[in-house]
Amino acid sequence: MPFETCATDAKEAVMEQTPKEHSYLSLVGHRYSCRKFADTQVDDEQLRTVLEAARKSPSARNNQPVRICVVQSDEGLAKIDECTQCRYGAPTVLVVAYDHEASSHPTPGHGPETCDFGDIDAAIAITNMENAAASLGLGTCWVGAFEPEKVRERFNVPATYRLVELLMLGHAEAAPGPRHTERLAMDEIVVRETF
Repeated sequence: MPFETCATDAKEAVMEQTPKEHSYLSLVGHRYSCRKFADTQVDDEQLRTVLEAARKSPSARNNQPVRICVVQSDEGLAKIDECTQCRYGAPTVLVVAYDHEASSHPTPGHGPETCDFGDIDAAIAITNMENAAASLGLGTCWVGAFEPEKVRERFNVPATYRLVELLMLGHAEAAPGPRHTERLAMDEIVVRETF
């Protein structure tokens, strides 16, 4: 089934839901990682909305360390292709980083065991951008398979910035994969009071 048909059917299904069913969970359930994009560029208003979702995202201590480089030119996309094999034809790529000097850092023994708060801030911003894009009928794919030194060199990434992910953005041409709806049961991921 062509994606346009899938997208139309999904949009109609959402519109037919009752107000209680038409919710954030419905949006999250319909969003998926797109691995084939149309050549058509996203328009400026759509891009602005997606970027605004990142700008309004929460961050530790409201330090707002997330930085985003928008890549849309043929030259820029060719550079992206030198850094990753996973652009999937996306006409817009958002290089997401955070400024390590601006981010909040956990006090040893009093915070995440795995990372700097900037990593979390960037992940929140990326998730919000993905969901904003989905609300506009756009596709995204969060890509971690890239060569950071090449990205640094080709896009003049400041030394204090930590690269987090590349977010592919555009009009989807591929339907969700067969595993899209597979989810663990609630009792497999949530416990109460103690692990």
